[in-house]
Amino acid sequence: MEEILKQMLNELKEIKSDIGELKKGQVRLEVGQEKLQKNLIDSLGSYTEKIVEHVDDKTEVLNKRVFKVESEIERLSRQ
Repeated sequence: MEEILKQMLNELKEIKSDIGELKKGQVRLEVGQEKLQKNLIDSLGSYTEKIVEHVDDKTEVLNKRVFKVESEIERLSRQ
């Protein structure tokens, strides 16, 4: 009987230890997930900024081309 109680106590200690390790693992996962989310948000922000810059550059080039064409049309219409 005493031996059975010792075995049960040892098993309970092992279970308690396992639960402690699981909790530590969960904390590590939560911290890692939070870092991952922050990195993802930063990356998306950076990517979005690059897209905006690209569109702005293309728009500026097109505006210059339109201005040249309008100027040429105006010049030709005055002749």
